[in-house]
Amino acid sequence: MSKQEKKTEIFLFPTDTVPGIGCFLSRVCVAKLRTIKKRPPDKPFPLLLSDEKEIRNWVEEVPPIYEKLKKYLPGGITLIFKGKKSLPEGVLSNEGKVGIRIPNHKELRDFIRKNKMPLISTSANISGEHTPKDLNEVALSADKIINGKVGSGNPSTVLDISNNSLILKRKGAISIMEIENTTGQEVKLGKNIDFNVLFVCTANLCRSPMAEIHLKHLTEDLNRVNIRSAGTHAMPIIDIYEHSKSVLEENNLNSKHISRLLTKPLIEWADLILVMENIHKKYITFLSPENKDKIAFFGTFKSNKKEHTITDPAGKDLEACRKTFELIKEANKRVEKYLKNKF
Repeated sequence: MSKQEKKTEIFLFPTDTVPGIGCFLSRVCVAKLRTIKKRPPDKPFPLLLSDEKEIRNWVEEVPPIYEKLKKYLPGGITLIFKGKKSLPEGVLSNEGKVGIRIPNHKELRDFIRKNKMPLISTSANISGEHTPKDLNEVALSADKIINGKVGSGNPSTVLDISNNSLILKRKGAISIMEIENTTGQEVKLGKNIDFNVLFVCTANLCRSPMAEIHLKHLTEDLNRVNIRSAGTHAMPIIDIYEHSKSVLEENNLNSKHISRLLTKPLIEWADLILVMENIHKKYITFLSPENKDKIAFFGTFKSNKKEHTITDPAGKDLEACRKTFELIKEANKRVEKYLKNKF
């Protein structure tokens, strides 16, 4: 094989997220990858670099917000910048942008560094189909395989920072809430991306179902917001607490609810987990520590209030449940504002 031919080889390789397929930066490689992936022409390929110092070689400018995000490099995040006009079409988008990722995978970064050329890269699956989690699951053909261990199995989070704002293009390894906690700036959602809210209390019979039902009412016009509730110690398929039912009906809200036990898949589904008290935060952190950054206290969410606990009125009288619902309504107005600012 000639030196020129080697430059257009297709590689299959491990990353810190999912198996990748790619080749060295060139127009020929863009065409070859697009054919293999059956990737739509309006969907560009990102670049894999060996070091964050190389980013400036391929972008027009580095926006200030990048300084708060570079802590995730190398890692499971792809950042979109305004790209150099010299980049080939298919890497440079129609809007003049380029996605850049620095994988937290030493062998892969060493390979890129040794060859002194970025890789055009994408996940090793047909566009729109199941993403494999291991190299031996990949059905795509390649000229060469770089062996090694694949990471988390979650794709990288894709974030457009080209205008010094945070626009999520794909959910992935780094959660929305973690990015917001790091930057102090709210993330906007790109096209076709939903936002999932999970309320958590103990039995899922009073506080969290009232919060779920009320927020659904407030956000009826937001068709990309999904809201659920669960209990850390819920007995599944039990009707809502009688006073909670009465309070909801007093407020002309649907009172139908069946209890649900909190599970790890539910935690993983959620983008924001709103808990009623500290014991719920501790339980979720124990059950799924990798998702702890999604947790916030419902009572103080987007507020300067100091008391974060919303007390459980279960077993108390109707008036106690009414008082709890007033706290829920107050907190949900802040959640509603936050959600409406996402789109």
